[in-house]
Amino acid sequence: MDNKENNIPETEECECSQASGEEKTSKCKKHKKDKNDEAAKKLIAELLEENEKLKKELETVKDAQLRLMAEYDNFRKRTASEKTQIYTDSTSDAVEKFLPVIDNLERAALCEAQTDEGKAIKSGVELVLRSFADTFEKMGVSEIPALGETFDPNFHNAVMQEENPDKGANEIVEVFQKGYKMGNKVIRYSMVKVAN
Repeated sequence: MDNKENNIPETEECECSQASGEEKTSKCKKHKKDKNDEAAKKLIAELLEENEKLKKELETVKDAQLRLMAEYDNFRKRTASEKTQIYTDSTSDAVEKFLPVIDNLERAALCEAQTDEGKAIKSGVELVLRSFADTFEKMGVSEIPALGETFDPNFHNAVMQEENPDKGANEIVEVFQKGYKMGNKVIRYSMVKVAN
């Protein structure tokens, strides 16, 4: 039997070479099996090591992918929030420019009309004011309640104070200029007089 065919190095002498006949064949098969088992164990160990390495790489890739997805989701939410904020800011800036016009129209509507022409003009001014109010309502702009309310520095600007035993503490008794808000954003604070 050739040592090269049995995968036995030439320098090593197989113990089967000293045996005879059937004993030699069975020992040689056992020797081959032992060698094959060692090679298989070595291959399995290498494969397990490679498998662990690939598992770690896969976990790293999964972690990176999850982080990227979370980052994208945060970016999408932040962009939507910024877009809404930009709309609110630009709308409130535009509304703020119209407030002096509305103030003047309200003053004109308070005037008493003496003639038919004056009554017609007053009626037209009131119509324009209603139109402004409807438009503001559609835009989400509302008047800040003030008269008779308790003073709130988040919505009101107190420019005067008076002592009045008939009124409650910090009750608003007069409104000098109406305040407006859009959602929770104050466009203009109500200018008021506060009692006590």
